[in-house]
Amino acid sequence: MILYLSFEELAALGSCAERVLLANSVSGHGIAAPPQLVADVEQFSQRLTGDISISSLDDQRTLQLVVKHLLDRSRAAMDEAIILQHAAAESAVAGYFEYAHVLTVSHRLGVIGEEMAAIVQLMTGDDPDSESARRFSFPE
Repeated sequence: MILYLSFEELAALGSCAERVLLANSVSGHGIAAPPQLVADVEQFSQRLTGDISISSLDDQRTLQLVVKHLLDRSRAAMDEAIILQHAAAESAVAGYFEYAHVLTVSHRLGVIGEEMAAIVQLMTGDDPDSESARRFSFPE
């Protein structure tokens, strides 16, 4: 399965991932994320060179968790810009567009996950959370 990403979506995801990683590296700044999530965000940021190939349901679920975290951080940054400045301030408007792009990717990733789970269940006859589902891989 392939998660298709526009230039704007790649830029928004990359910018948000960079802020999350920076906040984690600077002690006392930002909201700390669990170490595994930070590692997943770092790995995800390296995949932001174009469309993303999703090879398994576990891969999709990891991506979904990372994008959900980025969505939460993007929303917090947008809210902060609106509260500290003004709803029409340049940084608030940019924050809105970043949030909107990450939200769109999150939604598409969720739909892909539902489709992948249905395919696994159809092909294996097992629950998508079973061991055979974890071994099931999707070609590009």
